This record gives sequence, structure tokens and C-alpha cells, in this order.
Amino acid sequence: MRYAILSDVHANADALRTVLADAADMHAERIVCLGDVLGYGPEPVETLELVYRRAHVCLAGNHDDAVSGRCPADDFTEIAATSVARHRAALSRSAVDWLRHLPHTCEFQAAGNGTAEGSFACAHGEFYDPKGFGYILAPEDAIPSWRERTEPLLFVGHTHKPGVFVLDSDGIPHVREPADFTLEPGKRYLVNVGSVGYPRSGACRSAYCLYDDDVRMVRFRSLPFDIEGYQAKMNGQGLDEAPWIQTRAKERQRGEIRSKESFGKQPVTAPRHIRRKIKRASATSVPQTESVPDGRRYRLGPAFIIGSLLIVLGGVWCTRRLVDTVRAGRDDGESVRQINVPGVIPVRNENGERAFSEALPLSGGWTAKFEHEDLQNVKVDGNTRTGATAFRLVSETNGVIRLAKNITLMSRPERVYYTICLLTTARPGASIPFQFTARITFRDVSGAQVDDSFIRQARRSASGQVKVPPGAETAELQIDCRCEGTYELAVPMFKTEPGGAKAGRSGRR
Repeated sequence: MRYAILSDVHANADALRTVLADAADMHAERIVCLGDVLGYGPEPVETLELVYRRAHVCLAGNHDDAVSGRCPADDFTEIAATSVARHRAALSRSAVDWLRHLPHTCEFQAAGNGTAEGSFACAHGEFYDPKGFGYILAPEDAIPSWRERTEPLLFVGHTHKPGVFVLDSDGIPHVREPADFTLEPGKRYLVNVGSVGYPRSGACRSAYCLYDDDVRMVRFRSLPFDIEGYQAKMNGQGLDEAPWIQTRAKERQRGEIRSKESFGKQPVTAPRHIRRKIKRASATSVPQTESVPDGRRYRLGPAFIIGSLLIVLGGVWCTRRLVDTVRAGRDDGESVRQINVPGVIPVRNENGERAFSEALPLSGGWTAKFEHEDLQNVKVDGNTRTGATAFRLVSETNGVIRLAKNITLMSRPERVYYTICLLTTARPGASIPFQFTARITFRDVSGAQVDDSFIRQARRSASGQVKVPPGAETAELQIDCRCEGTYELAVPMFKTEPGGAKAGRSGRR
């Protein structure tokens, strides 16, 4: 069987695609990734999804463990630690969970013979302490790994530099340059496959290895690395300033033969009313040079004035509501989730009930759940001085986003007050109207539900007061928003007041 063994992709999806295409051209039957899928590069999501789909085995590297939280990034460089935080923020919880359960070593037996002659083992750094990710830089560094394993052939990555360490029958290790070789009886080998997406070698080329266990032959592959494309994608993220990238880019730089020229069609920039006149003229076969009579030119004047007035009044009304609930104290917000890995949460669970993702925390004590975790998102878009919370809801499918918040009934209030209102539709793009269901549930000190839940359905807004039943210790406001597109929803009030306070207009019980 022929194996393609690669390592240190470092979120460089373009380089990985090049290597996978070459491996397919070389008739590789199995893909083995030795770790560090993440770290440094510009495309953590695309790279992780590509490895998830194409690699038969994937090990955990130190950058992968740092992203998943299995090891700290305290000893990382500033650039490496920054990229770990950026990649963790880009991945969904299911992606991080998959990373957290990756193995640190693996072994393979030669197909058909059942002996140790064609067997080999893999790790990211070294085998003596695979979770410690030690570097094998010199021949003597390989001795602990050979003592730990019995296989004649070991594969590692981590250093980003391809090479071969050989242990002869005399017990003295030495190093070889990366060149194709066939395993010899009585000798042991430790092969560093190099790096796919972040090569630090002088040639600055993507490297990986092929191993054919039938003929016991190791082949080194070296492929072009697109430095200019890498720099363009990393622009503004720090790694385009890495010294080795700058040096290699200067070495490869060639002067342009011709100055830059745009060959694409330019978009139409004429005002809309001019384009409409041109379209009407074309439809009626009127030449564009024909003058328009003065009486016809001003026929739509009153309609234009009335329409403009209505637009201005509507804008003022929407702006006042938005400013009252969101503008004061507005911040950059916090994003709950940005990407996903393969898998969609089912609409119904085994009991036939609607299934949601696990609750994800938001600011202000709110939580969010998603019916379709990979197609929905929530962002806290602002908090006012009065305690109002504004949410930006994004759903690429007709599904439900559930928002929830608990309050403790410390002062034994008589009523709970609430207000919910839809602000604006930032980017609807949907065929269904926005609608939500507000539910207030009271629970006692043991967490059991007290009395029936209060339920209110609405499309734009709902407010009112709900009487607190005896024995209630907490109250939960749950808002199920069915939407498709992007919407802004505000919850200016969910609080308690002593008996006798002014009640809301509706929703009394």
C-alpha cells in the first residue's frame, strides 16, 4: 500500500490542495496527517474541513492542542499565540471538540505479511513523550524515540525541515539529506516529512513523503509554494511580516513586463433615474438623443415629493426607536460562533420535539440555542444604560433561534415585566415573515416548574406584566425567533417591581 504522509499544514489550504493533488497523481491510497493542521496561516476553517474530509488518519500537533485547549500557549511566540487565539475564535465548538480528541501517535502494519518488516509509526514531534512535542534536530535527539518504538521506520514533523536520521547496526545514529531511499535490513530510520503550509527550509517549497510498504521505499516530494498568494491572504494578520517569508519573497521577485491593466467590464455608474430613462427609451424605440418635453419631465414631481416625505418620516421613526434602545453604550459586540465543521443539528430529537444546540453564553446573562447550528448566528449588538439588550440574528435557513435569560425573584415581587420589539431588518433575503414566541416560566427553589408558562406570540413587538405565582424563586424569559435573513431584536425590559407599580399595556394575567 502507498501512503502519503504530510505534516504542519498550518491553515494553508492552497498548499494542502497542491499536495493532495500531487498525492493523487502519485497513486497514494492513504493520507496520513501528522498534526499542526492549524496555527499561523490564513485559512483555519477551510484547511480543517479539507483534512477532515480527505485524511484517513490525523494526529494532534502542538498548535492543534493549543487551539483545542489541551495544552497552553505560554511558550509560543507572540505571532504563534495570536494565531492560536484567532483560529480558536473562528472554529465552532464541534470543530474544537474534534481537535481535542485527536490521537498523538499511530502505527501501521504492512498489508498482507503481518510482520514488523514493513510496519511504521507516526507522531508529530517525537515518541518518547508525544504530548510534550520535543524537537528532533540532531541524530542523538532521535535515540529516545527509537528506544520507545520497535518499528524499523518512524515518521515525524514539527521542525518543518525534511530529513532522515539513520541508526546503523553499530548503534551510532547519523543524518542524511532528504532523498529517496529503500529500507535496508538491520537499520532503523526516523524520517521528518517537512511542512506543507509553512516551510522554513531554504528552498521554501511544500514537502511531504510517500511510503510504499510493499517495496519498503520512502520518496520525498517537494512542490512549489505560492508565497505571493500566501502574503495576500495573510495581509493584515501579521504573518506576512515573518522574516523567512519576506526573504523568500524577495528572492523570487521578478520585475513586471507590463504595467497593471484592467481587462474586466466596468460597472454602470449612471444614476438610477437616468438608467430608467434609457431603459424606457429603448423599450419604446425612442432614440437616446431625443429631447424630453418639459411637461413630461416634471409630470412625476408631486409623487416624488410625497414619496420623499414618507421616506423621511419613516426614517425618523425607525431612527428614534433604534437610538432609544441601542445607540447609547453601543459596543463592537461579541460573536457567539463564526464557523462550523461537518454536521447539521437535526430539527427533531428522538422524542419528536424540536432539537437545539447546547446553550451558548452571551453577555448580560443571556444564552442562545440554534436549531441549525451551522447556518445560524447571534451577535450582541448593543447595551443601553437602561439595561436593554439588542441582538443581531442571522439565519440562512427557515429555523428557530432561542434566546433565554433567568432572573432571581429576591424581593418577592408580585409581577414580572417584559418588553420585546423588532427594530430593523438589516438584510431580510427571506420568503417568510419574522415571528417570535415569548415564554415566561416560573420555577421553585428545586428547579421544578410552578404554575403554567405564560406564552405570547407576535411579529414585531410584545410587552406587559405577568403575575408571579406563589412559591416561585426564579423566572425565565425564553424567546423563540423563527426567521430567515438578518434581523435586529431588542429586549429593553425584563425585570421585577414591587406590587402596585405601573403595569404594561398588554399580556396581563
